[in-house]
Parts: sequence; structure tokens; C-alpha cells
Amino acid sequence: MNRSNLLAATAAASLALTLAACETTQMSSRYDPSFDPTDVAWSKQRGSNAIVGTAQLKAGNGITRSCASLSVRLAPDSDYTRDRVERLYGDADSAYVSAAEAKSVREQPGATVAPAYEKSLKAATCDAKGRFTFKNLPDGTYYVMAPVVWRGKIGEVSEGGFFMQRVTVEGGETARLAMNAP
Repeated sequence: MNRSNLLAATAAASLALTLAACETTQMSSRYDPSFDPTDVAWSKQRGSNAIVGTAQLKAGNGITRSCASLSVRLAPDSDYTRDRVERLYGDADSAYVSAAEAKSVREQPGATVAPAYEKSLKAATCDAKGRFTFKNLPDGTYYVMAPVVWRGKIGEVSEGGFFMQRVTVEGGETARLAMNAP
């Protein structure tokens, strides 16, 4: 596979898995899947904080992969966001989910995402070294969701997975994250 096709396949796999990470599982009767944009309106303000980081994963062959050229998502904290993160990652602070696990979430009946929620997310593209930056953030708590995925051989499912880290910034600080699999 030439480099151009590899990049296209990786981008396609990343998009599919990023969308999977943004989907919900089938909800229990206690869950209210409604999203209220006013809950995250604070995150639309311009602030003086930043979140910078890297996302890397060691592949089975020993090669370190990163989020290079992939979109990292930043979700402002809300009841809806916390519930989604706990359902997707099994934790609301910090977690890693493999590509295979993310695919199973996407395939569950009723897996949908509120369009207004999707609009509340910010995105940053990782550079060639797997670094990302979110600038001008208002004080608050956010969830950083970073894919580190790639395609194996033609016909194989994507490999890698997704990182999630909760981070709070305030008072003009720059939070630094190093997202690596356990």
C-alpha cells in the first residue's frame, strides 16, 4: 500500500472510530439522553487557558504510533458529557479503549449522539509528532478524547484505540497531558 493510500485508510479508520467514541450505548431506563446546550454555554466564551498534549501508543510490533493527522476532541463538562464518558470508557477521569471495544459500542442498537452535543465539541488536529493544542479556553473542566488508530493489512480491522483524560483549567494555566496506554 503506498503512503497516500495508507494515509487515506488511516484517516477513514480514524473518522469511523472517532465517531464511534462519540456515540452512546443503548441507554438504561434511568438515563435521559437529552442534551441541553445551555449546560455547556460557558465553554463558548473566550478564555486564557490552554490544554496541550501528546497521544501515543506502542503497537504490537514495538513501533510507537501517535495521533498524527487525527482529530482530538475536547468536550466541555456537563451531566450529559460525564454520563457518555463513563459509558464509553468505563471511567470519568482517565481511560483507554481499544479500537475493537469502540467498534462494539458503535454497533449497539440505539447508539446515537445528540447533534447539539456534537456541535459543543472542539477539535484539534495532531501534528506529525502526535501533539495537539487547545487554546483560549475559559475556566472549567473538559474531557480530551484522542484517537491513536491505524489500519493493519488490507481487510484487517483498525488497530490502536482511544484515550480519554479529564482535565480542569483555570486562571490562565496551561495543562499538559501525555496520553499513553497503560
